[in-house]
Amino acid sequence: MRQLANLAVLISSFIVTAESQAASDNQSATQPILIKAADVQFHPAPGFPKGAQIVLLQGDLSKAEPYTIRFKLPDGFVIPAHWHTTDEEVTVLSGTFNVGTGDKVDKSQSTALTAGGFQVVPAKVHHYVWASGETVVQLDGMGPRTTTFVNPAEWTDMIKNSSK
Repeated sequence: MRQLANLAVLISSFIVTAESQAASDNQSATQPILIKAADVQFHPAPGFPKGAQIVLLQGDLSKAEPYTIRFKLPDGFVIPAHWHTTDEEVTVLSGTFNVGTGDKVDKSQSTALTAGGFQVVPAKVHHYVWASGETVVQLDGMGPRTTTFVNPAEWTDMIKNSSK
């Protein structure tokens, strides 16, 4: 089951990467990346429950290179306990991003980060998050980006239930 969850995240990474391929084709390692706010276009986040949106601003999530992505999450959206193989830096751009550590969501043991808030989640630290109000966060890190859910069935059930 864990392999299935990893595969879903890996496939999502490739889909998101393909969506941004046109922009990245025009990017050079020697030129700045400049994206106007009006040009940032969110899309439904592949491999996520309905409502989550994503945009890849730089990088290829499947490669060992820097990446920057933004998520837009609706009010109440939960991402259950999971971990990544590399460090993850999160900046809250709007809304409230609630974060906690552990193997299951415990809202009483979490911290609310509002716009301007920042966190660094070291590699392999089990953590969970949820949004209070529509929330936009920016994630920065070094690829390849992988996500492993502590309880993969919980995530796949959320995806199935959101499409009903």
